[in-house]
Amino acid sequence: MNLAVSAYLSALEARHASLSLRKSSLYALDLLLVYLRERYSVTDWRAVTEDHLWAFLLHLQREHRTPRGQTLKPASLTRWLAVVRCFFQWQHRRGQLVYNPAEHVKLSRYDSPLPHVLSESEITRLIEMPDTTTALGLRDRTLMEVLYATGIRHREVERLDLYDVDLWARRLTVRQGKGSRDRIVPLTANAIYWLSRYLNAARPELAAGQWKAGPRKRAQPMMLPSSALWLARTGHQLSYVMIEQRIKAYAREVQMKASVHTFRHCCATHLLRHGASIRHIQQLLGHRSLHSTQIYLHLDTADLKRAVDKLPQPSTTDKQSTRR
Repeated sequence: MNLAVSAYLSALEARHASLSLRKSSLYALDLLLVYLRERYSVTDWRAVTEDHLWAFLLHLQREHRTPRGQTLKPASLTRWLAVVRCFFQWQHRRGQLVYNPAEHVKLSRYDSPLPHVLSESEITRLIEMPDTTTALGLRDRTLMEVLYATGIRHREVERLDLYDVDLWARRLTVRQGKGSRDRIVPLTANAIYWLSRYLNAARPELAAGQWKAGPRKRAQPMMLPSSALWLARTGHQLSYVMIEQRIKAYAREVQMKASVHTFRHCCATHLLRHGASIRHIQQLLGHRSLHSTQIYLHLDTADLKRAVDKLPQPSTTDKQSTRR
């Protein structure tokens, strides 16, 4: 059974599936494997039935606890079930299973929470936090400007190379996005301005590769130049984790809650408020289905409702005079 799981994870990696998907797939399938062995003594995927999977879901809902001792959230349960369904579907397509026991195992739909979005003044305050007189500050300001202007994903911004930026054509090429799809996104005048400053001033300094060793500075040993767009102070590519750390550090300074993905939500929501077409936003964000983009319509409606609720309510006298 372990061999089948390993082969499936290798297939995901070959399809350029995200690291988070591969990790959640490994975790969910390990849980299922242990449950089947301990509860039903099942040692072969061909012996798994639909009843086994329904029992596993019930076990997760009632008995499974997170490391903090909490029950599973509906979103986690739905995500793990999707992993299990995809795994059995993969085995069935390869002819390893006569039938797919997970085909009819589905959860009822639930209302997912709306994404966290900052107001335009808040996102502006966050973007303006870095000290642009330094190379690192100029890099961070440019990074946030690009995130807000394009709405690209965390992994997509991390993978950007120098040749993906075309300032003359005012566009950015996103390679190997979600689903291994490439796309081209336009750049705003503001993003172009900051990219020009970063590429001409900050990036050459970062590419030199320096770090602090105690009270003294020393040059990094000779290394091959990196084509990555975003560089750390060492001259190497700015990592996925470091990008998240920089964003959260600036957010803490202004007492806000924000992550890299917050810029994606803000980009889509603010464009929608200013009259952009939902179809254009879908293309910008790289959503395969319009269903994924429609959440921002609900978000905009929720914001409108909150704004109406804050309006002063007329007094009883005012209501009576209005009726007359």
